[in-house]
Amino acid sequence: MAIFEKIRRRSGLVILVIGTALAAFILGEFLNSGSSMFDSDQDAVGFINGNKISYFDFNEDIEELRLNNQQVSSFSAIQLSEIVWNQTLTNQIIGAIQNELGFTISTQELWDQIILNPSIQQMEGFRDPNTGLFDPELLKSTLANLRDNRETTPEASEQWMNWVNFETNVRNEALTNKFYTAVKNGLNIPVNMYNQELSLMTTEYEIEWVASLSSEVEDSLITLTDSDYEAVYQDNKADFKVNSELRDMVFADFPIEPSDLDRSVANNELQELKNDFIESEDDSSFVMANSDLPYQDVYFDINLLDQNLSSAVDGQDVGFVSNPLQTGSGFQMIKIMDRRDLPDSVQARHILISFAGAERSQVSRSFEEAKLIADSVLDLIKSGKSSFELVNNSLNDDTFSGAQGGDLGWFQTNQMAKEFENFCFRNAKGDLGLVFTNFGFHIINIIDQNGRVPSIKIAQVFRRVSISKETEQGIYKQAAEFAKALQSGESAEEVAQRYEVMLLPNRNTNSTDQSIAGLGDSRQVIRWLFNDERTIGEVGIVNNGYKNYVVTELTAIYKPGYKAVKDVKDELKSLAINNSKIKYLRKSFVLGYESELLNDADLKWEKATVSIANSFLSGAGRESGIIGRVIGSPLGYESELLDGENGIFKFRVLNSLPNQNVNISAADVAAQLNQLRSRVQTQLFDALVDVSQIEDNRGKFY
Repeated sequence: MAIFEKIRRRSGLVILVIGTALAAFILGEFLNSGSSMFDSDQDAVGFINGNKISYFDFNEDIEELRLNNQQVSSFSAIQLSEIVWNQTLTNQIIGAIQNELGFTISTQELWDQIILNPSIQQMEGFRDPNTGLFDPELLKSTLANLRDNRETTPEASEQWMNWVNFETNVRNEALTNKFYTAVKNGLNIPVNMYNQELSLMTTEYEIEWVASLSSEVEDSLITLTDSDYEAVYQDNKADFKVNSELRDMVFADFPIEPSDLDRSVANNELQELKNDFIESEDDSSFVMANSDLPYQDVYFDINLLDQNLSSAVDGQDVGFVSNPLQTGSGFQMIKIMDRRDLPDSVQARHILISFAGAERSQVSRSFEEAKLIADSVLDLIKSGKSSFELVNNSLNDDTFSGAQGGDLGWFQTNQMAKEFENFCFRNAKGDLGLVFTNFGFHIINIIDQNGRVPSIKIAQVFRRVSISKETEQGIYKQAAEFAKALQSGESAEEVAQRYEVMLLPNRNTNSTDQSIAGLGDSRQVIRWLFNDERTIGEVGIVNNGYKNYVVTELTAIYKPGYKAVKDVKDELKSLAINNSKIKYLRKSFVLGYESELLNDADLKWEKATVSIANSFLSGAGRESGIIGRVIGSPLGYESELLDGENGIFKFRVLNSLPNQNVNISAADVAAQLNQLRSRVQTQLFDALVDVSQIEDNRGKFY
């Protein structure tokens, strides 16, 4: 039943539960240390509405995802944990609502989803051999056979469990989709209501307004008090909500890079090889024996060489060996192996003789049988005992090109398998030959070639610059001295200036962050920062993946809840200043009238046309509150003095101009409704997460 192994590999669903060495290691550490984790919550990756998420179960899900989904197989552990965590949130939160509301998937609904699954439909074993179409009856008989034999061998039992897990995931996905579909279907926008809303949004109001703007008040006239900060804090408190613990830090980066001495060592090593390279008669073997990178059998377009290489080979003959050239992370020494003009494009035809296990193969013949057939066919065509056309019609396993006589049309470099490309571009028009690729054996006939590209084949001996122990120790020593000075209480700015490094802040760091601005991938730094034993003001040196030493100081810790006013004063300052300026303007305005230094004749009224959709006042900026008062006021109304977002205002309502062209059709409303429904899944999920009790501890484990 290898077919179920393919389902497990090809589907993006979580199928097979596999323990990992990491889990075993951690388990062993806990057992050996006498931990009482099984009597507590030390192994809790998190809690969702009171339900504990065990590390062991969670980590199994991560490994299943890594194993069964090739698209994420290269993701880091924390990135994979993010995917699994979101799926766990869905299962826990949406699943609870589904159960409460009685959502179910019937047997027929499940079967319908299974037979529509692309992983099932694409399996050759479930296709009718005569029509090539997916046949549900073949799937049914295969499943019945697998079920009846599931206890005969361990392999059969495992294959049956693969199917059960696959089916469970299809059921869960179908149930979630059913739930969201029900919510979407509950949304509706009556045409009349939409017309009324649009009419209200686009009705324009002609007004006169006068204002004194906060931008006209000098900052030096304002002295902020704690109450000023508290006032704007309360107005914007939601912006400072902390859902999961956050931490602030400052850091200095000490890159682990080679010194000039390290570079000279690599350069000298290549220089010592130069004479041997010149005398070498087998350049590819020389490269393989002496280079840090493998030999490449490639012709390069001379016009596309980088400037360094182009200058080195310019005017040089075959056999020339350069001095070491600095490139990337090391040095290379090159030898010209060949110069020739190669075609820009080629037209070729081929006959593919494939075998079982070759890429995209649908045949059952063995590798040996395929090679024997290919060798025989090539001899027959070359000897004239058969023709390319005749063999193509009967033996070509590439059915698409076979229908065109084997013709692949015109192609350029990097469009075919490398072995196939080399034959077509390095041989002449009319040549016939045999080439092996991962698709099988190709009998190739070069039909035509076009263009001539000056090309060069070079052997490259590359030597990577290694960072010496002395260099790394020197970098660490500098980082350690910097950390000591920082920990001693010296001014951070003075320390950074003395050591000529930048001390950068990183605010609102989350325990599950993968990277830090200015450092890139910095998981080790973040794990140091969120160690439970860290205290504010503590300084440490972190080896960040052997790329750099990072001197880090923990400067703040924010527990779930709301940040305190003292922690967000910098963010509140501009708002507090603006509010204080508005108070200053109001007080000055009132005093001006009371002292008769100001009267109505001094007010310079301006005209404007505004609406809900256009809440800007020219020269003042956005004033949604003021425009809202305008729309709610009768014609002829003159307001009292009002506080706006950017100053103090008065207005008069002169006229209203309803939009007479509002006539939205049912089709227009349907389009708007579809846009609204398209946001349901994301916005509903986010809203449910926001009101749930969630504790995310993944940062301690990954």
